[in-house]
Amino acid sequence: MNCISTWIYLDSPTESSEYPQVGKGSHLHDFQKVYWRCVAVFFALSKQHNPESRHVLFSNKKAEELPVVDGLDLKQFLREKEVEIVTIPLTWQTPEGYFGKWRNQFYIFDILQFIENQKFSDTSAFLVLDSDCVIHASLEPLFAEIRKEGLLVLPMPYGEDFDINGITRKDMKRMYTELDGKAPDTLPLYYGGEVFAATLPVIRQINALAPDVWNNMLERHRNGQVKFNEEAHFLSYCYHKIGKFGLIDRFIKRIWTSPKYSNVHPEDAQLPIWHLPSEKTGGIALLFKYLASGNRRWMDANLGKYLGVPKRKKYLNLKHFLKHTWVYKSLMN
Repeated sequence: MNCISTWIYLDSPTESSEYPQVGKGSHLHDFQKVYWRCVAVFFALSKQHNPESRHVLFSNKKAEELPVVDGLDLKQFLREKEVEIVTIPLTWQTPEGYFGKWRNQFYIFDILQFIENQKFSDTSAFLVLDSDCVIHASLEPLFAEIRKEGLLVLPMPYGEDFDINGITRKDMKRMYTELDGKAPDTLPLYYGGEVFAATLPVIRQINALAPDVWNNMLERHRNGQVKFNEEAHFLSYCYHKIGKFGLIDRFIKRIWTSPKYSNVHPEDAQLPIWHLPSEKTGGIALLFKYLASGNRRWMDANLGKYLGVPKRKKYLNLKHFLKHTWVYKSLMN
């Protein structure tokens, strides 16, 4: 079985935190609509290109609680797309003051525990993606690679002193040394948290590792020590402990398309998965607008022209267009 999934956790007012590409107030309806639009576009495209794969949405909300967003009934839409909705709570919740951003990001570990508890075969392969990922090709080659390697990771090209959400790779090395009782042979790498790709046996390994590491991080927080602030820090350590994995960078890239920063290259258009953090309120919102209006022609078109990969030709509105003009870009420099 091939399983393609994403997740949406809807924060309550007491759980609210900041998400840099969208802003603060993650408990607000307008904030959450941004992510619902991403979810709809995610499954619309993935189902088109991967109709035989199992598709799952993980959420803390039940199917009957799914909203209508901009006229699109998400409950009905996901049912028509045969997307399973799995409702699980967030138990890996960071305490107040742990880190100012992404308080629900450790939800991935609730997802992994759920997967382990189901009656899946050891040959099953699982792909969990952030909802602002766009799938525009068959993922059969990717799933074959997951089965071959057991685990695939996405290394990020950060220098040893670069601040990665509050810690550096040097900090990671010190923490790994304290956790393992010995220093790693090389400076640890940071692996992107937008993608998790593994077989069931590897998920069992991570689930066995995670509780002790989690308790250690909570203790470090209480003591004011450097800690893993977000799920990718945590997963990077788990991958280090497992030690054997392949790379997923020929299937996915974190592509920045903002007027302030862009790392788009023409060859990125050939990747089957684009992770597009800057497009939540831009290109992805535009695709959702078409989806909600009943327009499906865009699904068979060159998606890059809507999303800036490699060149943008369509815009959500005048404000979106002006943000991508040379005048705006020059003012940002």
